[in-house]
Amino acid sequence: MQEVGTILVLGAKGMLLKRLESAIASPTIAREEIPLQRTKDVMRVQYISAIALKLAHIWQQPAIEVATQLAAKCQKHNKNRSFLSKEDFTVTVLPSGMILFELTDVSIAAWLQYLTDTPQMLEKGESEIKSAFIESDRIFPVQYSHARCCSLLRLADRDRIIDLVECDRQTSVPYWQILNPNPIPWLNSNNCLRLVHPAELNLSSQLLITLDTLAALFNENFEERLSTDKLTNSIKLANTLSDAFQTFYSQCRIWGEVKTETPKLAQARLGLILATQTLLQFILEELLGIIAPLEL
Repeated sequence: MQEVGTILVLGAKGMLLKRLESAIASPTIAREEIPLQRTKDVMRVQYISAIALKLAHIWQQPAIEVATQLAAKCQKHNKNRSFLSKEDFTVTVLPSGMILFELTDVSIAAWLQYLTDTPQMLEKGESEIKSAFIESDRIFPVQYSHARCCSLLRLADRDRIIDLVECDRQTSVPYWQILNPNPIPWLNSNNCLRLVHPAELNLSSQLLITLDTLAALFNENFEERLSTDKLTNSIKLANTLSDAFQTFYSQCRIWGEVKTETPKLAQARLGLILATQTLLQFILEELLGIIAPLEL
């Protein structure tokens, strides 16, 4: 596997697969053979696995018993952790024998913070997609969303809602970062996400889906996938994230009463904008070889 920079983080799905692989502890089941999919609930970050159904005939046990054993091992490992980090989750065994994993609010906040803190870029010398021609109507909405993210961050920095490490940029740069507040106040005093509006939850969910997809791309058959379906998939991924951002932007305010009455909510929303900008820039510049404009 080639090194491709910080995007090589496993993603939430990859970490759960790693945890399941450790719980199974069988050389006959490779990580890529463990079924694990995101559920269709975009308001939650959930993954479901049918691994117990697959192992039932091998272990000669009912699927529900296998699922219970695996869940217990995952939960035991999780409870033994001395600190909370981005792979924390709850585990539920369903009557069907399926195992349902759900990221906690603390975990989602840690993943979002990761995206706002960590530059996503390919290492120098890595091969990239450099498309000779991409129809402008396919990619312009993504570029527009990226430029909108940048303008909102600059405006928020000017209004002192946040402080950017470097805010007055004339050309595209590797990455942006919020200096203050850091960490971003994703959570309230009860360790629950401040971001509870459906559009906020949908964008948060789509950010993690995008990270999962990119992590899988760079961890499996890197060169082969670069030369086949990567262009189409990358454009589709970027447009889906762009659409989620546009919905969020149209429904969730930052200035006005939100800024004055609930400034931490405004900062958390700006954190979502920075996380979106980070991934859009990565797809545009690093994968597609297209400029990620700062303004349009």
